[in-house]
Amino acid sequence: MSETKTTDEPEEAAGDEAPRRANLLPGLSLRTWLLGSHLLVLLLPLLALVGTGALAMDLRRQTRADLGNQGEVLSLFVAEQLAAAAEPGFDPAELDALLRETRAKTLAGVRVVDLDGRVVATSADEPIHGEDLSADPEVRSALAGVTGFATRPRPAPSHRQPLSSPSRRARVRLFVAKPVFVDGQVAGAVLLSRTPREELQALYHMSPRLSWGLLLALALTLALAVLAGRLGTRSLETLAEAARRLSGGSGSEGAKLLRSAGSHVDEVRELATATAAMAEQLHSRVEYINAFAGNVAHEFRTPIATLRGTAELLRDDEGMAPERRRRFLENALEELERLERLVDGLLALARAEQLHDGAPVDLRELLGALPRRWPDVELSLEHPASDAPQSSVVAGNRSQLDTALDNLIDNAYAHGGPEVHVRVRALPSGFEVIDDGPGISAANRARIFERFFTTARDEGGTGLGLALVRRIVDTHGGAITVESEPGRTCVRVRFPAFRH
Repeated sequence: MSETKTTDEPEEAAGDEAPRRANLLPGLSLRTWLLGSHLLVLLLPLLALVGTGALAMDLRRQTRADLGNQGEVLSLFVAEQLAAAAEPGFDPAELDALLRETRAKTLAGVRVVDLDGRVVATSADEPIHGEDLSADPEVRSALAGVTGFATRPRPAPSHRQPLSSPSRRARVRLFVAKPVFVDGQVAGAVLLSRTPREELQALYHMSPRLSWGLLLALALTLALAVLAGRLGTRSLETLAEAARRLSGGSGSEGAKLLRSAGSHVDEVRELATATAAMAEQLHSRVEYINAFAGNVAHEFRTPIATLRGTAELLRDDEGMAPERRRRFLENALEELERLERLVDGLLALARAEQLHDGAPVDLRELLGALPRRWPDVELSLEHPASDAPQSSVVAGNRSQLDTALDNLIDNAYAHGGPEVHVRVRALPSGFEVIDDGPGISAANRARIFERFFTTARDEGGTGLGLALVRRIVDTHGGAITVESEPGRTCVRVRFPAFRH
């Protein structure tokens, strides 16, 4: 009875899928992002100046300083007027006229108060004398002999003044009170008031001087954005074109294009280099798969043809003698066993293609376990004392390294003859397998690591054992060399030392 799939399985599969993050930003070209970011950087100082209130505070400080300087000068003149006020014939209207003239030039309102805090002169068009200002804190400070300051909200005007107007647009008014000294004694105070400039109004008045600088900064910003976009996108466009060629099957053309992708941007150059290496690796992997498929087809064709012929003979010749039938069946079983060995070897070779996890493997411990599997092998773990103990540790997969070592020993026994003696010796970051067999001819020595190459095909050899060793060594970043002469064959394997 077939099993019924529960409804929970699709939900679990869907739950394993990582949720996609919503992209809140629009999809724009790199040039557009760079142009926008450069313009934003250009505007940031202005936005910070206005947005944080720094410009407004500076405008207030400037206005307060101007009022203080004007008050210093006026206090000297008013001191003379207050000293003359006690003499007969003094006319306050003359002082009012002077204050109105001062207001016309400085745009600051001016009032003069006596020791009681009452207005004795003012710059107003319609003077009001006798107004009591003694309750104002700045006036009290000035009558006490200290300069007083105050900031008060200013009611919004009925008609908002244009930016070009000399009238101020800020929402506050500043007050500065300066004491007036006569014969070393406080005789009154001068109270000045004025509205500071608004930020936009100040920028408008500075615009004739700032316009050329802003235009120059804008031109430089645009030029830098275009240059940065060109430098950043030129190689990226090359990478995109190479990726399209690779996806279209033009692996070699894509790899050549990537190798020529130069950039002045470090990250883009590193990306191009890494992608070029990946493209070359993919191209070599495709070539490897094509050659591998051809070899597999060739190796499988002979046993398949033998099995087909045997099956057809057994089917067509019903009267075949039992002895002959048995011989054909034995041949078929031998071919099936060969196919099984080929399949096992191919699976092992495929596993060797996978990247290992890079875990530390101590070769001395790996070699120390050999006597349990190969009791007849002579093992030597000694190497020169100058080598540091950690030099025997490499990065790799212990199971694959065991397989490579076993295949080398098995190959030495298989081809060395019945009396062969095999010795394994430890090396810094490696090992060597030595036998005293008849040796390997120069012609065969160049091919022993090829897939399906074997001189013992009649004995059931598949030609995959040493090919598997070579792939394991390659995927571990190691190197393998062979030295052979009659009576001595040495296969030496070395790996990069493990780095923490």
